[in-house]
Amino acid sequence: MHRKARKLLLALLAAVAVLVTVIAPGQATAGPAPEDAAPEAAVPWLKTEGNRIKDAAGNPVTLRGVSMIGPRHNGECTECNPKPMSELINRATEPALGWYSKVIRLPVTEWAPNDSLSLEENFRQHIDPYVQQAVARGVYIIVDLHKVQDYGGTGGMPQQRVLDFWSYVAPKYKDIPNVIFEVYNEPINPDSWATWKSYIQPVVNKVRAAAPKNLILMGGPQWSTRVNQAAADPISGGNIAYVYHLYPNQGAATAANLDAKFGNAAKRIPVILTEFGWNPEGPWSDPVTKGTTSGWGTPLRQYLDARPEISWVAWAYSNYWKPMMYDHNWNLLGGEHQGQFIKQWLADKRTAGQPAHG
Repeated sequence: MHRKARKLLLALLAAVAVLVTVIAPGQATAGPAPEDAAPEAAVPWLKTEGNRIKDAAGNPVTLRGVSMIGPRHNGECTECNPKPMSELINRATEPALGWYSKVIRLPVTEWAPNDSLSLEENFRQHIDPYVQQAVARGVYIIVDLHKVQDYGGTGGMPQQRVLDFWSYVAPKYKDIPNVIFEVYNEPINPDSWATWKSYIQPVVNKVRAAAPKNLILMGGPQWSTRVNQAAADPISGGNIAYVYHLYPNQGAATAANLDAKFGNAAKRIPVILTEFGWNPEGPWSDPVTKGTTSGWGTPLRQYLDARPEISWVAWAYSNYWKPMMYDHNWNLLGGEHQGQFIKQWLADKRTAGQPAHG
């Protein structure tokens, strides 16, 4: 198909998807002019250079967006008003609704210790439909192998299972620039970068052999909080950005604290926060995520806005997994909660550090 015709077709499909989106209670429908409402369908390949993510033309890029929850868990909340994952992705990327996510994170979960679905069926039901939707909407999508457990050894995630996942998934998207690979969400122990590197380097080698151009996001031990060690001893393979996960239990959002955790490392290697979030004490938070917009969210924004080399994806675009952005009936949480703050932040930065579309 001719390139221009393909772009037109994808844009029309995206527009149709918007028409079937159901607007949540309390969600304003006012937005930009109609010509701003249809997303661009084509996105460029991303690459890393120095401490920056860049587009194909060499322009620095700051990825900003939101993380969904694992599609397989979307209907678990008995007191929630569930919505299809496809509707949530439409909403989170729809300028006409005031949402300007340029990247969506898609957690891919399993039922531990043994998955009830084959890898092929998990891919067919819970990965590929949403990847294709993101492509049609002209946004990037992070396929996140959402493991939260020790790695290797006698009781951790076997390396072979990670290899099997990426050996199957990576070749499927080797020609699609929208797709970003987050190889392992939160490895926990051993708390050793050298041990982690020996575990994950063969996985990266396998991905690179199958998909040489896709951006890779690399977590690390202790729930992906070891980017300082990554800066001192990076993974081989190229086009790799390093993941940090940040919550209020890690301390105040001061420059001194954040510099020590990941800001100093971001001067040497590309860093992306693929999880952060907060809500005040109450039903929408827990001891890890308890914080306020005024006390934690606002200073974090000031810190990140001053450091465009650090990309970010907020957690979680959900009415269920904490810290959520919506209440159980899909009212966007405001005030000291994070929902309205994240939405406004994305709107304010919608043109800042964005790649040149092809």
